[in-house]
Amino acid sequence: MKIVASIQEPDMLDMAVSAKANFIELRLDMMEGDLAGTVELIRARTVLPLIATLRSRDEGGRFEGTSDDWFAIIEPLVRHVDLVDIETRYREHAPKIMSHGVQIIASLHRPDMPTRFELEQIALELRLFGDIPKIAVGLRSQAELLDLLAYTSEAPKPICVSIVGEQFRCARALLPLFGSELAYCHVGTPTARGQYHVEELKQLLEMLR
Repeated sequence: MKIVASIQEPDMLDMAVSAKANFIELRLDMMEGDLAGTVELIRARTVLPLIATLRSRDEGGRFEGTSDDWFAIIEPLVRHVDLVDIETRYREHAPKIMSHGVQIIASLHRPDMPTRFELEQIALELRLFGDIPKIAVGLRSQAELLDLLAYTSEAPKPICVSIVGEQFRCARALLPLFGSELAYCHVGTPTARGQYHVEELKQLLEMLR
């Protein structure tokens, strides 16, 4: 399990490094100004693996452009990062991005909890164009939480499983213990509702272990 510090401005980098995060997620949809210059600056300041994420509004982010608009923003940045998060709607660009030698986090965010069969089918679809499938779902009951933990434990690895929203926030600490590859956190300003600070999650995982 690796802890990902999700940041939205270069000033957060030092905090992420100090907190000893394993990966840095660059939330491009929350950044302003010269993205290429910002990413290049961050790359020059750290050796930690960088994840480029341009999250669509439909899946919890702020980006509202077309698939081609998405690729036009991502393409100049690929040479500075190690992984790119690609939602299913942008999967057509995965081969071009992979040709640069970067890995793909193939992601899907849903506001509901799919059935076990649906989760398995989603993961299969994501693996067709990505190295690590990432599935984030909305939980509405303890039974759904237990189903998600069971799925995560038994799913082929690697896989990243998370939640959307603040309800059942505890799942963000439990899922890594059940086999989720990546745990997304913040270092001061959350980029998603319900995120723990890197230090909080580390403490929780230490106590739960």
